[in-house]
Amino acid sequence: MKAKEQQFLTEKFNDYQNGLLSDPERKIIEEWFDAKMGNDAIDSNPNNLRAARLRQELFANIRQAIPHDRVKKNWYKHGWFQVACTLLILSGLSFFALTSPEKDEARPQVVWQSYSTSKGEVKKILLPDGTTIWMNAGTKIRLGSDFGASNSRKLQMDYGEAFFQVKRDTLKPFSITTQNFVTTVLGTSFNIKSYPELKSYKVGVATGKVKVDYHKDGKIIVLSSGLVRDQVLTYSHDTQKASIVLRDVAHLTEWKSNRSLHFENLTLAQIGAELSRQYNIEVKISGPSNTGQTYTLQLEHQEIQTVLRQIVLKTGISYQLTNKVLTLNPGI
Repeated sequence: MKAKEQQFLTEKFNDYQNGLLSDPERKIIEEWFDAKMGNDAIDSNPNNLRAARLRQELFANIRQAIPHDRVKKNWYKHGWFQVACTLLILSGLSFFALTSPEKDEARPQVVWQSYSTSKGEVKKILLPDGTTIWMNAGTKIRLGSDFGASNSRKLQMDYGEAFFQVKRDTLKPFSITTQNFVTTVLGTSFNIKSYPELKSYKVGVATGKVKVDYHKDGKIIVLSSGLVRDQVLTYSHDTQKASIVLRDVAHLTEWKSNRSLHFENLTLAQIGAELSRQYNIEVKISGPSNTGQTYTLQLEHQEIQTVLRQIVLKTGISYQLTNKVLTLNPGI
């Protein structure tokens, strides 16, 4: 489109938006839009081939329909102005921001494949890019059909605990979204733990470097731009604060090979939830469970009776176990 013609159409639409057109001029635009909105929406993408062909055809019609000596006179009485409106929209200047159904239909739908572990189960999965994931009991991960199709590799971890050994690809960052948290790496190994009863999000790095963001109210808060080996970041939902400490992450993640149990500053109710998850039993807490007392324990995965005896010795609590129902009693 020539610059003068483009400017002319732009000026008329600016006048329309600012309420400066006469009634006949405004009526032409509104009637045209009323008619078009009853039909298929117009593709506003200027790069679309269909739109490009229409622009060429419509502009050819305009040139044939308008006598050059009458363009400045009574322009709104000519049917070509309605066509010019179309041309303006197809040029990407439509302030109505119409969308194309054809384009929407052509966009492939993402299909999610779910991986989950039941109580008492640890699972190892291999992703298409060569990344290996170990999933602890009671974990759910979802992988989209578009994984790795663009310039990134994204997956969802809804809840649980998983150890990621990410295949390095500097052109395609690897990211895991869990609730409002996004953990991003290029190629490294790390552990994520986020069970509902823990009310926290924890990331521990075994090798490489890890970035952790928190999305809140449309803003991105960087919790760490680069966690390194043996750094563990914990975000508490109660305090809404993040802390970073040094830990032996290789030791903390031994669960993936020997199913060991690690309790760090957990309440009795939280320990009960972990025992229920690992041994597929029902756990009840007698008496008040919100005493504020917390426990830190590292236990081997053995028969439930053996594990319970060790917990009693180290915490002073008592228990009853009958018919796969465990009752934990707070210590005096």
